[in-house]
Amino acid sequence: MQIRELVLYGYNGKVRHLPFVLGQVNIITGRSKSGKSVVGDIIDYCLGGDSCNIADGVVRDNASWYGILLQFDCERVFVARKNPDKGQQTTKFCYIEVGEKIEVPEQLNFLSNTNVAGIEQALTSRLGISENLNIPPEGQSRLPLAANIRHALYYCFQGQDEIAAKNFLFHHQSDDFITQAIKDTLPYFLGAVSEEALALENERVLLKRKLVLEKRKLEENRYLMGGGFERAVSLIEEARQVGLIDSLTSVDYQDYHAMYAVLQDAMSWTPSKVESNNAMDRLTFLQSELQKIQEDCDEISINIENAKRFVGETTGYSGEAKHQKVRLESIGLFEQLNFEPEKCPLCSGKLEQPLPSVEMIKTSIKNLDKSIANVTREQPKLRSFISDLEQEREKKQEILRTFEVEIDGLYRQDDDKKRLQDLNARRAKVVGRISLWVESVEADMESEKQEQVIKKIEDRLTEIDSILDRDSVEERKQSVLSRIQGNMTAWAEELQLEHCDNPYRLDLNKVTVIVDKPERPVPLKQLGSGSNWVGVHLITYFALQQFFIMANRPVPSFIFLDQPSQVYFPSELDEKNIDWNEVNKMYQFIIRRTEEMKGKLQVIIVDHAEPNKDKEFYKKYIRENWWPIDKNLVPNDWYESKSQE
Repeated sequence: MQIRELVLYGYNGKVRHLPFVLGQVNIITGRSKSGKSVVGDIIDYCLGGDSCNIADGVVRDNASWYGILLQFDCERVFVARKNPDKGQQTTKFCYIEVGEKIEVPEQLNFLSNTNVAGIEQALTSRLGISENLNIPPEGQSRLPLAANIRHALYYCFQGQDEIAAKNFLFHHQSDDFITQAIKDTLPYFLGAVSEEALALENERVLLKRKLVLEKRKLEENRYLMGGGFERAVSLIEEARQVGLIDSLTSVDYQDYHAMYAVLQDAMSWTPSKVESNNAMDRLTFLQSELQKIQEDCDEISINIENAKRFVGETTGYSGEAKHQKVRLESIGLFEQLNFEPEKCPLCSGKLEQPLPSVEMIKTSIKNLDKSIANVTREQPKLRSFISDLEQEREKKQEILRTFEVEIDGLYRQDDDKKRLQDLNARRAKVVGRISLWVESVEADMESEKQEQVIKKIEDRLTEIDSILDRDSVEERKQSVLSRIQGNMTAWAEELQLEHCDNPYRLDLNKVTVIVDKPERPVPLKQLGSGSNWVGVHLITYFALQQFFIMANRPVPSFIFLDQPSQVYFPSELDEKNIDWNEVNKMYQFIIRRTEEMKGKLQVIIVDHAEPNKDKEFYKKYIRENWWPIDKNLVPNDWYESKSQE
């Protein structure tokens, strides 16, 4: 993957094209603040960067979208990302277009059709980065990591503050966790971890998971076995207590299989059927009828009481009347005397109130006698009425007693039902424990087969471990690094770097470059002067890129260098003190390494220096010169016309 063109779409509707030549060195030279460093930031942003690192200023103020046209083996891919809104560092609005001969759109006539994750996935796939996963060694807490295009770009960029750094070697290495990500993913990009190894690694993860489950299952079965004889004896006693095993049944507690057979027989128990009847409905009916009959009995008792009270009153009246009659009859005077009612019968004196006549008294006695006769005649009827009521009450009370007996029986039946249900529940619990024990015993009888399965898994894991032995991976990694080391050492001598008569090597454990001096190894940060630091970065990047290309590894085939000559410029205005010999030597090294790859490597350089500008040899590599005041990444008329408005 190389870069054909960079493009800016302005808010003013204008388009700025910045083309590059594939497979060659592309130099953009210019003064400070002309936008040189922004070129690398735009490329990184369009290739799926998490945030837009383009500095606030002319570019952010005038560009609405950024885009790059990428060249793959058989197709081109145009990727564009919207400029984040003010105060924002990223945006989800992205656009991607794929085609064999597509060109950069001449105007902003497209809409977002993907997001950052979509761009990352599409470019990862087109680079040929296959499914991969670096699984940390046991005991380390970090998560597995899959390499993608963002990891591959660590070996394609050297920013202005990176190319002369002594503490960090790769792009973004100063950011958190990036050093570890390089350690985890670079072996894949170097080919030290093969595609077959990745498949085996996944198989190993699955087998280890299965092995844990199988061992846990075996341990659980053996635990449930519970000591064999002791558990069986305990279960037999429990079964006896709840009636699952007859108390007279003889069991040989020394015979394991006999106990197993007895417990299996106990498992054949089925719950006693609890009769399903309408007892509750019957009980409700009886209680309702009982209440009605009780009310009838109460009403009859009241009627009897009233009738008896009435009989008592009539008896009293009759007795009093008879007493009066006897008194009148005893004197018998009224039948013999004939006196004048106006005179006193004793003194014959005239009475103010005349006395009743004898006839009137006789009439009163007759009426009294008649009333006594009527009362005497009605009394037998009342007694019969009361007797009938008492008989009816007795019948009702008999029905009450019958209902009460039946209700008591229903209550007793419900208690029996509950006791039966409780017994069934207790028996079911014991049967459950017996069933679990029997199953565990059966499982234990199969333990030999299960152990064979476990052994088979362990054998396969041993085989995979031997193939994927980390020492073997380390050996392959060191083999690759030794080949890279040869180029690094030769090129260090070519650039006359410090200690160049000693081997230079890339140490992946420390992610830095080491010079192996006889007395001690010297790391990059202990090499003196900025020119050495720049030289080490260059020989490392070109050595890696040459290996990636020759081994057909899925890494973009370009290197972006931001101001590699900065260490040779004391100040921008002091050109007479510039060490042009060192600058030219560095550029000649870059050009030679690029041409050796015969079009398979592209180098893009943005730099303050214009190397040996008097020689035609360098002019063919300069794509744009931004030293003139009117030459910049963003054309002057984009913001000058804006300020005039």
